Amino acid sequence: MFAEAGILRWTESASAWLLTYVVHSTLLIGAVWFATSWQRMRDTTRDVLWKVGLVGGLVTASIQTAVGHEPLGGQLRLGPRPAEAQQAVRVAVRENVVGERAQFIVAHPKSTRWTAAIVVVWLAGAGAALLWLTIAHARAGRALGDRTSLDGAPIASRLQWLLARAGVRREVELTCSANAASPVALANGEVCLPRRALVELDAEEQESMLAHEIAHVVRRDPQWLLAARVIEAVLFIQPLNALARRRMQAVAEFLCDDWAIQRTSQPVMLAKCLAAVAEWVARGPRLHAMSAMVESGGSPLVQRVRRILGGGHATRAASSRGALGASACALVALAAGAPRVSIASEAITDRTITFVRAIVDRNDGPAPLRGRLMIVDSDSIGLRSMWTRPLPAPIGAAAGARVPDGGRRARMIVIERLK
Repeated sequence: MFAEAGILRWTESASAWLLTYVVHSTLLIGAVWFATSWQRMRDTTRDVLWKVGLVGGLVTASIQTAVGHEPLGGQLRLGPRPAEAQQAVRVAVRENVVGERAQFIVAHPKSTRWTAAIVVVWLAGAGAALLWLTIAHARAGRALGDRTSLDGAPIASRLQWLLARAGVRREVELTCSANAASPVALANGEVCLPRRALVELDAEEQESMLAHEIAHVVRRDPQWLLAARVIEAVLFIQPLNALARRRMQAVAEFLCDDWAIQRTSQPVMLAKCLAAVAEWVARGPRLHAMSAMVESGGSPLVQRVRRILGGGHATRAASSRGALGASACALVALAAGAPRVSIASEAITDRTITFVRAIVDRNDGPAPLRGRLMIVDSDSIGLRSMWTRPLPAPIGAAAGARVPDGGRRARMIVIERLK
């Protein structure tokens, strides 16, 4: 019974956290969407806000669940089972255990809780989504299995020149693949180019392409994209995560364009490179769960080209410290003020007194029955026995399952609770 009670309590806590996360993430992503609709906002600020919108709900829901205090926005209290099922508890009694006092175990009647159903659906859906994501990622990895190193090639020297000019000290490996339709920055710091880019693009276009992909590596966009897809899969109950991930990807492409132009000073070459890569992507395979310069059906290519040629790119690097500070303050305010979903951990309300009449059948033979009166005090944590008192003569008829214990056996009875 204690194991069952522990599992049910865990499902109630998990359900409460999940529902709290849905509330917080909806408020946060909605606020980010509203804030980023301001046209004059810098892309560096948008980048920070969408990342905070993606992970902020996880932080605030976890803080509220761990702290346990009622937030300023109050609590939405939900019950673990229908009210009609809260009128009885179940009692098992063990007595005459060698070296121990009589044992009283109080539990609720077995029934299907909606909290357990939520957790089962959540775990099953998250497992299926993660499996699909893993298969898609493995398929993309197999597609790039033919890539070869470009060390010693002329384009490798241009890569080293760009790294030195940008002050990037991180090691970047350069490879190429015939199956890649678009340049891809991988999470291990590798940049994989389409093999046709070595033939169809001139040196200046190749340089712009490399600068864009180096920007992805420096900004750790492949890691962010993979983390976003994992969050989107595990927390599929929040459909707004897909919106946050797509907006985060789009802003990342804008910022990488800015980074490339600032290092090469060739916006026209970058625009021509984007147009060529877009044509390759339209006729090539899509690499899922990886950073790509142009995703089919993904990044707004026309908007990017107009932004580059129209001078809409940033002329200098903008700091994101202000956006980080404002986001941190917003998360603190959300954790303190957003409403929290709580689920009662026990069917018995706080400070309820339950009077239990229990029967013990000591042996299989005609041994006399002896009863005890137990008063159980309930709180928000659980049930605990306050004191027991012997009662004379048999009391009522026992019902329920038997619990073998050597030569003795205890029975369960259903009793009513009184406040």
